[in-house]
This record gives sequence, C-alpha cells and structure tokens, in this order.
Amino acid sequence: MESIELGNRKVNYSLKRSKRKTLGITVNAKGQVIVTAPDYIPMNKIEEVIQKRKNWIIEKVQEKENNLQIQPKRKFVSGESVYLFGRQYYLKVIKSNDYHIEMAHNRINFYVRDLDEAEDKVTEYLDNEFRSLIAYKTAECLEAFTGRYSTPIEPVFKVRKMAKRWGSCTKDGVINLNPMLVAASIECIEYVIFHELTHLLHDNHDDEFFMTLKTVCPKYKELKEKLEKETVLFEV
Repeated sequence: MESIELGNRKVNYSLKRSKRKTLGITVNAKGQVIVTAPDYIPMNKIEEVIQKRKNWIIEKVQEKENNLQIQPKRKFVSGESVYLFGRQYYLKVIKSNDYHIEMAHNRINFYVRDLDEAEDKVTEYLDNEFRSLIAYKTAECLEAFTGRYSTPIEPVFKVRKMAKRWGSCTKDGVINLNPMLVAASIECIEYVIFHELTHLLHDNHDDEFFMTLKTVCPKYKELKEKLEKETVLFEV
C-alpha cells in the first residue's frame, strides 16, 4: 500500500503494475484508490499523474465514504437480513429433518438439519439465484447491445468474486460479474452488464465510452449512483 498527500488529505492507494499502455486510476465501492500503471513508468511520474487528478480522487473517495453501507460480517442466524435483487428479507433458520426454503412477504425461512450448515445453505441459495438471473439477463443485454453495435469478439460471462469491482472485462472478452450483485436491483445489474459490454469497444472511460453506454443504458448515471448508494455490502 502506497500513500500520497493530496492537498490537506493523506490518501492511501494500491499500486498494480501491468503490461497495459496507459495509467488508470479507479476508486472502488469501498472508497479504496487503485492505480494501475505500466511496468516502465517510474514512481515520480505516477505520483505526478495522481496529483493532477487529486480533485477527482478526493471527490470520489468522499462520495464512496458518504454513500457506502458496510454491515458486519453475517452470522446467518435468525433475525439477520439478506438482500436479494434490491429487496431486504429477514432470515429465519429453523431446524428440520428436511432441507427446504420458504419465502414469505419479507422473510426467507431456511429449514436445515443442523444450524451450523445455515451459512453454507444461505450462501448457496443466493449464489444459485444470482446465476439463474445472470443466465438470461446477460443474453438479453447482449442481444440489445449487438442490435446497435458490432463487437470485435463474442463475450463470455462468468461469475467471479471480486473485492474491488462489480464487474470486469478482459481483452479476451471475458466479462466477470461479482456475485455480491445479488443484493442489487435488477436494473442496476443490467447497468453493470451494459457497462462491461461497452468495454468490448472502449478500453478506457473516455467520452466515447460513456456516449456508447448511454445509447444502451440511458439512465446509467442514475443507476450507478443507486448501485453505490443503496446496495448493501458485508464485511468478508
């Protein structure tokens, strides 16, 4: 972890070296600053770029700190809440001879043989629900995107745990989606999918990137803000 003085504020940041040609700065959902730089750029040049973007960095860090909802790590016991596609449900764990799930208006009942297996069962349930949604939402969004734009490569969608991103897109067209998106509303999930699909055409978040994104996701600014403000994350 590196640190730098930006005005009156000391900011810590993670520096990642890569084979990319340009230097990138991002602020993730937890307000952490990540700098990705080519191997050949020296530290003094990196810090020079960071200083030039200090106002943007401080603004984004403060925005995340103000909006971010981080809850203590779940214990998966009755009375806790889980978030499924933007809705809050209260968890009830009941000991039973047969494992099954019942959903009520604002509650999900998990019947388990052993209370110690509740964590695995709840995690498995949320993961399955997310994968089921992603199976058709990615196809739906891809059809809408390719109806407007010709992509240089056929994307492959994967569900992958990531500590710092909702989604990512590799140069080979692999689009990773964070399973923690299961807590987000469906329209926010669609926004993330469209955002990553746009990276098939534009590497960086330049004006052309956002112009393209807006054509397939007109409310992207509103949905981005909603995702960052309302989606509850948990300590891991």
